[in-house]
Amino acid sequence: MKTFLKDKALVMAEMREELFSHFPKASIEEAVAKLLVEVKGIKKIPKDLISETLLDVLSKTETYNVITTLLELEKKVKHDHELLASMKDPSFNIHRTIAMSICGMYGSGASSLFGFVDCKFRFFFPYKRPKSFLSKGVCALVASTATVVISDKVKEDYTERNLELLASRGVTLEDLVDLVDGLQRPYNPNMERKLSEDNVRAVLKKQQAYHAIQLAIKVDLAVERGELNPQYTNIVGHDEGLFGVDESVATAIPLLYGTIALTNFGYLDKEKPGIIDSLDSDHSEGKCNTFIDDIVCGIAAAACGRLAHNNVPEFSKPLK
Repeated sequence: MKTFLKDKALVMAEMREELFSHFPKASIEEAVAKLLVEVKGIKKIPKDLISETLLDVLSKTETYNVITTLLELEKKVKHDHELLASMKDPSFNIHRTIAMSICGMYGSGASSLFGFVDCKFRFFFPYKRPKSFLSKGVCALVASTATVVISDKVKEDYTERNLELLASRGVTLEDLVDLVDGLQRPYNPNMERKLSEDNVRAVLKKQQAYHAIQLAIKVDLAVERGELNPQYTNIVGHDEGLFGVDESVATAIPLLYGTIALTNFGYLDKEKPGIIDSLDSDHSEGKCNTFIDDIVCGIAAAACGRLAHNNVPEFSKPLK
């Protein structure tokens, strides 16, 4: 972000210091270890690994934005009687919504673990208030850190497998790079095209991306072959506007890179530039691209989000 008032490393360190003044680092790490035992039966995880992973989660710009928001709201609620009254309502959930933006970057598994930690908050933090803004943020940190520790055992690089799957539906690496380059160049006019390719490859490396791509292609192919229920086949085959499951599968990819990536997804899904329009409009010989066109949106959106998080743009708003 261009709006840091100080060096980014210093700003991040100040955020961590404030967080740990409320929830000591050791207590968060202990909660991660307990969660791994409770849910996955994993007992022998080195403390150093948990500590390094927690700090890595905290190093993300999206995490900074969420935790800082929750810290500021924590202060505000002490002096805002209307907000405090709303928080006492059993239906108040906005603090969870904000906190779970962190989990979104680590997949649905992290969101599931968030629910477990949130429901059993006193088990993990016996002397803390479960209903506070910051408590929900810490639930997200614990869940996300545990998810990374679990998934760290998956070392396989899925890039080539994903490229082969995409090629089977007529989508090339260059098609994806074109999309990312087109979206990011207005913010970084002088960037090298290779930067877009590197970020596309980084997205395709992930196992979560493979699972979404594989499932999308399986459904499209099954519709083409008439293997599914006729009513369902008719809905998917005609790409009904209110169907929505295709977007649900595809957004699993951009959500790994924060809410800005999800915004990119919505834009691509509506504008349909390049290969996305080609896929969306190709109905030749019973072709079904209902799921794959959204997957392409998801990959490009994720790559744009990753690029934005890791590179300071020359311009905050695109040049016209």
